[in-house]
Amino acid sequence: MRPKQLIIFDMDGTLYELRGGSYRKSPLRRSVLNNAQKYIAIKLSQSTSSAQRILKNIQKRYGEQISIGLEKEFKIDRHDYFNTVWDIPARGIVKKARNSRKTLLALREKYKLALVSDAPRAWINNVLRELLIQDIFRNNIFSGEGTRRKGFGNAFSSIARSLKTRPYNCIAVGDQESTDIIPAKKLSMYTVFIHPKKRSRIADVTIRSLGQLPTALDSIAKLTKSKNRAKK
Repeated sequence: MRPKQLIIFDMDGTLYELRGGSYRKSPLRRSVLNNAQKYIAIKLSQSTSSAQRILKNIQKRYGEQISIGLEKEFKIDRHDYFNTVWDIPARGIVKKARNSRKTLLALREKYKLALVSDAPRAWINNVLRELLIQDIFRNNIFSGEGTRRKGFGNAFSSIARSLKTRPYNCIAVGDQESTDIIPAKKLSMYTVFIHPKKRSRIADVTIRSLGQLPTALDSIAKLTKSKNRAKK
């Protein structure tokens, strides 16, 4: 019997929308930076103004990878940083996708499901709790505390190995071509691009919402059968 295909879901922008439209414009980023400044002030015994300068310098050198910058520059444990700074309530920040729980439960009957995000586990847990889907992915949640991240280009291969699934038996679903679609395609995974307005020329299928995913997966199943017939 052919093993179940594995669907690897991106979280941010795929299972929900951020208020503000993107991370940079969202209240989430504002909360993270505010918490980071307070964290630096306490952890390094700095004044508010000094902590603000330190944070700005870290951002100049490391961009959004603040945890890595603090670890390299000040030997601050990134897990302590994540657990403190990113423990932010998701209510008011995320917009729920319609019928997301119903859709995911139906998919779980036919597929293995996994979740990947470069965000830390503290934020992931809060989001899943707010979306009422914390039980869906069980132990197949891959967060961004370590060195395996979508932004580093090594997350999808790591997930396939961890779950003992061949890349060609995986389907990646995400809203960012650079981090969700292209790395998965390079591994010969099938890909579904989800976005309310944009269309991907790279992904196998483009959909506007999570509710359209079952139909997209039917298209991928037909594509798989065609490829298998071509190999014979």
